[in-house]
Amino acid sequence: MKTFKSNLKALGAAVLFGSVSLAVSMPASAQSLSDVLNRVRQDANQMSTEDQARLRQFQQDRASQAASMQEARNVLAAAEGKARALSVEFDANEARLGALEAQVSTLAGDFQELLGQFRSAAGATMPEIANSFANFDYTDRVAGIAEIAEARVLPNRGQLERLPKAMLQEMIAQSEVKTFTAPVNGLGEGGSIAEAELIRIGVFNAATVNGGRFVEVKRGERGESFLEVFKTQPSGPYSSAMTKLARAGEGEVIKAPVDPSKGNLFGILGELPKFADRLAQGGQVGAVIAILAVIGLLLGFYKVFTLFTTGAAMRATAKSRQAGTGNPLARVFEVYENNRNRDVETLELKLDEQILREAPRLERGIDIIKVFAAVAPLLGLLGTVVGMIITFTAITIYGAGDPKLMAGGISVALMTTVFGLVAAIPLLLIHAVVSSMARTNQQLLDEQAAGLVAEKMESMHGGRA
Repeated sequence: MKTFKSNLKALGAAVLFGSVSLAVSMPASAQSLSDVLNRVRQDANQMSTEDQARLRQFQQDRASQAASMQEARNVLAAAEGKARALSVEFDANEARLGALEAQVSTLAGDFQELLGQFRSAAGATMPEIANSFANFDYTDRVAGIAEIAEARVLPNRGQLERLPKAMLQEMIAQSEVKTFTAPVNGLGEGGSIAEAELIRIGVFNAATVNGGRFVEVKRGERGESFLEVFKTQPSGPYSSAMTKLARAGEGEVIKAPVDPSKGNLFGILGELPKFADRLAQGGQVGAVIAILAVIGLLLGFYKVFTLFTTGAAMRATAKSRQAGTGNPLARVFEVYENNRNRDVETLELKLDEQILREAPRLERGIDIIKVFAAVAPLLGLLGTVVGMIITFTAITIYGAGDPKLMAGGISVALMTTVFGLVAAIPLLLIHAVVSSMARTNQQLLDEQAAGLVAEKMESMHGGRA
């Protein structure tokens, strides 16, 4: 019994200090406490053996880790020693490099000053060459000069010759009229880049061979140069002149535009308002003035035509003295023929009556032209007032800091005034012409009617004589 208690204490100690947990279960086949004690002893011996094996494994791992740690420390010490050696070597090389640079500066002498001037000249010349149309014909010039200007070592003679060669090439390009192929932004579908054949006049302006669309040199976000077609092309004969120049034969003289600002003037010409833009600037008042001007001019031209044809017919009738209904004078002769046997007073009244009937026909529409000529400048004055109201409203809301905010009202004010004057001047002129033609035709009627009355009186006095 004492032995069993001592074994139980040993088992409790093993559970407390050991590394495993043992579940003691009463064997189903145990017949006595002796069997239980034997089983416990066996389990305790087995657990003690396993603990010893684990302890030995742990001690071996500990020794291995200590060896690995020592090896890592040795490697670190070697690396630190190498780093110190490299640092000493780097400092020695830096000192040697400084000495060599000082020696190079001493040996270079005036050449170093020449290199500084070269770099200064390259910095001043590169923008001109980069923004030249010839740069897209003679490529790689800017990159070669920039390589020398940014280099930290002394260039050789061949590299130094790049700048004067590029400048000489630029001077030669100023006198050339030449075609070349280059990518142009805005010519492809959706405004993409497309290869195009271009013709350039010196380094001043360039345009596409097909279509004569002018291009300009633009700078990208990273400073690179590229060609882009003008969004609004300059109007007039400029485009056709460039197309003729591209198709001209050898020795043929062609007049072509030259932009000394290298595209700025053509850009300004393209941004100038077109006729449709001017009409839009006039607003509703300008549209009304334009409609009145068109109606008045059409009516005026119609009256000129009818009065001219009527006057020609009346002059022909005055020579033939043929009565009829084809023109006013023929109808006057018709009245004379119908009343020639009456007395002079009655005949004169009949002729005056017919002339009074013909006068409104000759003067029909002339007063309308006169009214249009008088109303047009009044509408222009109305548009001026409306434009000033728009301008002062913009100033009240946004202030006078941005002139573009006032440009709309000023455009309305000025353009409506121009429209009114442009409409009134030709309407007044055509009214004067039409009135003169109508008076001439009416005077012809009066003269012929007076002649008929005089003939009647002469025939009466001659008969009494």
